[in-house]
Amino acid sequence: MSVEGLGEFGLLERIKPFLDARAGRDDAAVLEEAGGFTVASCDMFVEGVHFDLGWMSAEDAGWRALALALGDLAAKGATPTWALTSVAIPKSWPVGNLAGLYEGMAALAQRTGTAMVGGDMSAIDGPAVLSITIVGRSDSRPLARGEARPGWAVAVTGPLGAAAVALREHRALRLEPRLAEGRRLNRAGLCCGDISDGLVREMEKFAEFSGAGCVIRAAEVPVAQGAGWQDALTSGEEAELVCCGPEELIESAGLRTIGALTEEAAVRFVGADDQPVQMRLSGYDHFA
Repeated sequence: MSVEGLGEFGLLERIKPFLDARAGRDDAAVLEEAGGFTVASCDMFVEGVHFDLGWMSAEDAGWRALALALGDLAAKGATPTWALTSVAIPKSWPVGNLAGLYEGMAALAQRTGTAMVGGDMSAIDGPAVLSITIVGRSDSRPLARGEARPGWAVAVTGPLGAAAVALREHRALRLEPRLAEGRRLNRAGLCCGDISDGLVREMEKFAEFSGAGCVIRAAEVPVAQGAGWQDALTSGEEAELVCCGPEELIESAGLRTIGALTEEAAVRFVGADDQPVQMRLSGYDHFA
């Protein structure tokens, strides 16, 4: 049996017995320590899959990679403290590509108060691979996806689909991780997730971990300029967050509800007529 076709959830089930249960099942591990909580996450970026130096600069690729890594901390309301960055690169790679990746990461690191404290480097036949481990701190324990409950409302922090438009246009998009917004929403008692694999995929993760499905009103999902509703539902690598919580908390946080979590574990998107909408894609899964 190979990993192909098992999907991310299937592979997670196979490695779950080897993971420390204290960290929870989420994109970021949350560990209680003296004086607060440490939030840690790692992300991998493969040339030709996550970035393409044929039409984006190495600086843009580096910025984008760190922005997406920081998205996991934003979802947990954590303030970034430090990052480890490791690369595996072909020996034929131009030195400027390597320097550019780090220049882009360093620019965003300085902007967000993240210290780049080290990492590792290795040669590879190709393509290049960048791995980022990001660590932050939170004064309070963020809610995990597994704690979401049926009946809670669902909202997003802003328009979706901009990443899909930029990809089609071969235009670099310098994402701004929603760190301050994430802290505010977590303090308000909401359970948040980053939309790195698309809204549909993120809601599938909520369902997988909590057992609560959802009904999302597709027409009420905010759409970025130039994007279509299919983009808004399935576009990955977005900086915006999706948040779940009691409707009164969602509204008091200044967000507009777009749906609700349900007892049934199914993830459903409906139109204005309450009929299911047909989607070309459902989100990104490396192993589907």
